[in-house]
Amino acid sequence: MALIHINRNRENLGKFTDQDVADGLQSGKFLPTDLAWQEPMPAWQELSTFKDLPPPSDVELGTATPVAMEDSSPVSIEPAWERTTQSPGLGDAIETIKQVFFEPATVFRQMPTSGGYNRPIRFYVLTGWVSGFTAVSYQLVASLLNPEMFLGEASKGLTQGTIITIFLSVGLILPLLLMGGLFVSASLFHFSLRLVGGATKPFEATFRAIAYASGATSILQFIPLCGGYLYPIANLIYSVIALREAHRTEMWRVVLALLLLLILCCGIIFAMAAVIVGLASAVSQGFSK
Repeated sequence: MALIHINRNRENLGKFTDQDVADGLQSGKFLPTDLAWQEPMPAWQELSTFKDLPPPSDVELGTATPVAMEDSSPVSIEPAWERTTQSPGLGDAIETIKQVFFEPATVFRQMPTSGGYNRPIRFYVLTGWVSGFTAVSYQLVASLLNPEMFLGEASKGLTQGTIITIFLSVGLILPLLLMGGLFVSASLFHFSLRLVGGATKPFEATFRAIAYASGATSILQFIPLCGGYLYPIANLIYSVIALREAHRTEMWRVVLALLLLLILCCGIIFAMAAVIVGLASAVSQGFSK
């Protein structure tokens, strides 16, 4: 019989039989929201999803004891990029990307919501720059093959050397653009969450959720042609999951916050467009006089 591993708040509670777990749920020793795993499950799940547990026994409840506790070790389900005590490397980045894609709810629920901005920034800039530079390289090759199709009228008079220089310059300043964009997007998301009552944690929780969700999904830009379309969609979906789990809030609050943010951004764009049109009209009337 496969034993059930139980974890609560990144602390390993031990390994138990299914009967012990059923009795523990009945007595309150275990919670339905505790994370559990047993072979051959691919990922950790909440105890509430275990539907094949036996009925609670008639013995005194609350006396379940861990099996082979001395052999158990703490189970960490937080992002691998956060887990290592040393400076994280490429292997940690790859493992974190896999965690985000295949078990997002679990990894963002266990993600530390404090501890500084250094690690999430480094993860986001690393993954975003590598994938973004790859996407820029695709555009560079396409522009060299058919400049007029991708650059339009701007391609006239541009040599291949100039086009290469422009794209390389974009690649060099991309880390700064990514870092600035991360702070702006996280700030807007957190502001919108506060409006709907979904921000139960400080700004750093929002920042970390956006950094890991956006950084991991950015690798979709490696896919030629369609990667640029898949990335925004995946980023949006995983960011919603990340914010819901990081703030322990309801899904509808996160979705509503996103809709409010879209309305706000559209309003700002329309307002700026109206101002520009008004200024252009005023200038043209001034010249006509």
